[in-house]
Formats: sequence, C-alpha cells, structure tokens
Amino acid sequence: MRKTISITLCLLAAFWTNGQTLKNQFIGINILQLPALTINANYSIESKPFLTPTIDIGYAFNYQKSFDFIGNLLTPHCDCGNDGYDIEKLTGAYLKVGTFLNLRKSFEKQNFFHVGLFLNNSVVHESGDYRPEGESESSLQPVSHTIYVPGLSFSGGFEFSFFKKMKSNIDFQISLPGKNYEDLYGYRNYIPGMGYRDYEKYWFPMLLWNIKYKL
Repeated sequence: MRKTISITLCLLAAFWTNGQTLKNQFIGINILQLPALTINANYSIESKPFLTPTIDIGYAFNYQKSFDFIGNLLTPHCDCGNDGYDIEKLTGAYLKVGTFLNLRKSFEKQNFFHVGLFLNNSVVHESGDYRPEGESESSLQPVSHTIYVPGLSFSGGFEFSFFKKMKSNIDFQISLPGKNYEDLYGYRNYIPGMGYRDYEKYWFPMLLWNIKYKL
C-alpha cells in the first residue's frame, strides 16, 4: 500500500510541475457514473499534442441503491447467492492518475482516437449480512469492512470538440485490481473508479462518457 501511495504522489508532483506553463487545461465529469450514484470530477492538461495527463477523483454514495444500467449491460447482474453475502451498503472513493496517448500530431486536430493508462486507487466500504450455506435466517451474521484496492486501468476511445470550449471523449475501460480485491465480500463486486463485475471474471469493465470544459 505504501509503495502504491508513493507512486501516486510522485505522479501527482510530476503532473503539477508539468502543468504550470501549459495553456490547454480542462475540467470535466463522467456522466455515465451518475446512475451508479457516483459523483466525479477530472482535471486534464494537453501537455503535448500526443499526451494528456489526467487526474480523476470520485465518490460512490451507495452502489446497492443505484441503477447501473451500463454495468448491467457490460457484466449482467446475477440474482444468485453471492456466496451467502447480502450487501446492503457499498460506498467508496477513488483517485485515478495517468495519461492519454493521443493519435494526433498537432493541437489543431480536435477529433482523434486515444489510449490511456492509469494507476487507480480505490477505497471500498461494504456492510450487510452473511448467512452460511444451508443455515437458517436466525444464523445471519452482520459483516462490515473497509478495504483499499489499488489497480491499473486501461482505456481506449475517441475525443472530439462539439462547442467552442467544450470537448468530450467516449472510452471503454478495463481495470485489473490488485490481489486484495479478493477480500471483498462475495463474487459480485463494485470498485469505485474501476466498475462492476459478476461471476468469476477478474477484470472490471466500464464505459466512460466524459464532458469537459476548457479553462
């Protein structure tokens, strides 16, 4: 954990130092996270035509009460047992730091494809009940914990300009969390900043639609 935090701080320091003399700076929001009851904001700098460092932060209020139609589309929600866990509240926050590699040669080109690589730091809090397999309702045990889950996020998509200082990008993201994500309750999990997954799949998919404003 200390190593991950140290790497994140170094990236933030490099990001801030590099941004002092730059013109094209943007602040944005990923609107597709709102149905998952997750608010977020991101800050990006076009340091070079082919490079856009980005910081993204967010907070999930309670995923269990959300209507995550995108998550449901990418990895269908299962109504099966979830290894005996009934999660009533799932909240958390994330900090994502990384960069987009833009497939363009000059700032004049406003519409282009890009790929991204990010270090994702998430804190997940889960609480609910656990009933051992085959036991009655009277054997319910309250459970609650908070876990730090680091991971890597890879994305690819298209960025375009649509109105003066307004730009947007649509990306498909795949996240690979650290091994301690296995400590989350059950097999049906949501990690803020990484997304939702069901069954036994390791990677977490997300669809991002970011709208940003030039400062």
